[in-house]
Amino acid sequence: MPVLVNALAATDEPQSADPPQSGYLPNHNLAPSTLAGFTKKWNLKFNSNEKLYSMPVVYTPSGSTQELVIIGSIQNVVRVVDSATGQLVKIRTLDAPYISSDSNCNDGATVGITGTPVIDPATDIMYLFSKGYMNGLAGPQGVANGAYKMWALHIPDLTVVPGYPVLIQGPASNDPAKYFNGGEILQRPGLTMIGDSIIAGFGGHCDSMNYTGVLLTVSKTTGQMQDQMAMMANPGSPWAPDLQAGKGGKAGIWQSGMAIAADLDKNRVFFATGNSDVNGDLGGINGAPHSGKVPISTLGQAIANIGVDPVSGKLTQQDFFVPVGYAKLNSGDKDFSAGGVSLLDPTVFNGGGVNRVALGTSKVGTLYVMDAENLGGYKQGPGGTTDGILQTIVPPKGSFYSGAGSYPAEGGYIYFCHTGAPLQAWKLTPDASGKPNFKFAGQSAFSVGCHGTPTVTSQNGVAGTAIVWLSDTTKGLIAFNAVPNGSSVLTQITVPGSGGLTKFHRPVFGNNNVFVTTSNHLIAIGGPKL
Repeated sequence: MPVLVNALAATDEPQSADPPQSGYLPNHNLAPSTLAGFTKKWNLKFNSNEKLYSMPVVYTPSGSTQELVIIGSIQNVVRVVDSATGQLVKIRTLDAPYISSDSNCNDGATVGITGTPVIDPATDIMYLFSKGYMNGLAGPQGVANGAYKMWALHIPDLTVVPGYPVLIQGPASNDPAKYFNGGEILQRPGLTMIGDSIIAGFGGHCDSMNYTGVLLTVSKTTGQMQDQMAMMANPGSPWAPDLQAGKGGKAGIWQSGMAIAADLDKNRVFFATGNSDVNGDLGGINGAPHSGKVPISTLGQAIANIGVDPVSGKLTQQDFFVPVGYAKLNSGDKDFSAGGVSLLDPTVFNGGGVNRVALGTSKVGTLYVMDAENLGGYKQGPGGTTDGILQTIVPPKGSFYSGAGSYPAEGGYIYFCHTGAPLQAWKLTPDASGKPNFKFAGQSAFSVGCHGTPTVTSQNGVAGTAIVWLSDTTKGLIAFNAVPNGSSVLTQITVPGSGGLTKFHRPVFGNNNVFVTTSNHLIAIGGPKL
């Protein structure tokens, strides 16, 4: 059993953003005035075959004042770096990585660590998933021999916790015919924790292979898999035996790398699933209305609320929302899971009987505003033919390959952008019944690539210090005053140039520092430690 040490500095970021994925981080000593002193502090280049799909995490180990940046690569290499100097503190290579040609998908020569890890500050232990082969040796060895393992590594020395790594395999508890096969599946979303459980989502490789989206839990204490839930199960999605037929149900959880959203107070997680290969229980456009509180066996094109028992890790379907046009989204490969779910601050974004707001984005370009306690089921709107949610926002063009950020002060704002369009800010503006709705408030003066989720910082919540950031594929690291000016413009704040950055990343923060990646580079931009 891990030894409790209770580490964590106030300015650390031990997982991707915050647990509920609200995208608001007030704890990094950042304000517009501090950005004037920012410089490009260091730029580390790794080997030419590495790509950094996993985002870095920032952590200060127990008994230390040394802030560290930890990152994994698609070659299953983990590095620990001194955040102030860029000096390498420790490096460890895990099992040999999976060869991409075995999956008929080429997002890099190999597949290794692609989901952002999570660090448990109670034990100084970092948890992550790596992809390789059953025997841990180099490939190619074929899809049937592909494997996922979960690792637990002590920070900062990267020693392996006894009992790890854990081979992830076995049948789903909601459908024993849906068996976890590491070769045909991809762990992309950032990890999260509830109680004793590490929680991970899995999708597919370029929609090839006979995969089924999976949510699973692994015990931090024992290292054993606790539960596994298939997103497409019997009776709505029967088993298909051919590993490469592409008929496993799909409904992958990938979210453009955005982490699973955790509501720690209520022991539940929220996430989005992608397109499925059957219309399933809901019957497509001609299907009958269905309450989200009544479980279904096919959670394709859905926002799901799944309960997590904090002791046993057992997963329980609690609620869902599926848009009325989901069957059309399926046919056009328009993933709901091209963005994750953001749970907003319940002390600000509430009213009219709504206690918490959830936001979801989709590849088709729609942002869905939902009541987190009643997501909306299927066709629960007026007349039983429309979506029963709080609001639908459809900006003029583009797709979402990102989620939304938020700022729970100065009236309350949310932030999002379509690919190739400006970054937008919408202000909390309750409807006639007092329920949360949002109204356009402003946007950037230029368009952005927007393959990354906006993140907002402030100087401990002080009004006027909020900054909205993007790690952008075309503009690089960019920052704006979070509250639009009188001309409805998000005014840009100058920061040192980084060049175009890795897709599906958001900026990662330390103490007056920002960390971003591009290809095989890890870059630090910031000022002196405060």
